[in-house]
Amino acid sequence: MMIAKWRYVWWPLAVVNWCRGILRNRLFELGVWKSVEFEIPVVFVGSLVNEPAVSISRYIQRLLKGALHVDRYKISNYQLEKEKQKLTLYHWPLNATHTFCTTHRVLGLSEWFQCNPDTPAFILDGEFAQNEIRPQFRLLISDYNRPFINDAIFPVGNLQEGKTGAKQADAVLIYNSPQNEGRVKLERSLLPYLKKETPVFFISNSFDALNSFNSPEEIEFIADRPNFERLILNILPNANPDSE
Repeated sequence: MMIAKWRYVWWPLAVVNWCRGILRNRLFELGVWKSVEFEIPVVFVGSLVNEPAVSISRYIQRLLKGALHVDRYKISNYQLEKEKQKLTLYHWPLNATHTFCTTHRVLGLSEWFQCNPDTPAFILDGEFAQNEIRPQFRLLISDYNRPFINDAIFPVGNLQEGKTGAKQADAVLIYNSPQNEGRVKLERSLLPYLKKETPVFFISNSFDALNSFNSPEEIEFIADRPNFERLILNILPNANPDSE
């Protein structure tokens, strides 16, 4: 998909946004901006264009049984409701005896883990860029019809971070994918932007399906579904999916 020509007038601002992203990542790498690593695995499920995929992150939650799923919606009695207070980004389920911080991710997750030390992992939906939490695994999601390699930094395009940010991905999942040879061509085009041997998976689900709250079992992998599950399960300490 081509970028509209009129949007190129915003290139100066796009360059500023690109520089801000590079500087942000560098400050986290140097430790100028502090980040926290938890005792349990943290999984980021997100994209460079800020497209949350609830079904994918909930599918991973199912694989990592007992994992806490964190997203940008209010959770009340495990029923998802749209958040009315936009300044509050994250919420956790409330139980009968404890409440958890909803305005600071590190504090909220720390409080949760203190009360629920058997939680095997945290799954953060809609996260990918470096921030105050250091994940053990990053899953990058992209649209087959408009992959991040064909997009540009905002406001020229839709990328919230430069294409070089894809180097942080531990795996890539392409949605809205047809079952044809175009998948192989796209995968080859992605490789220069990824770490060496980063696996790429394809599913046929559309963007609308990924952002609905359908059963994660309805995710339709075109190939390598067992390999995707094995990859996720291996982030758990002492996991050995091959023995099952």
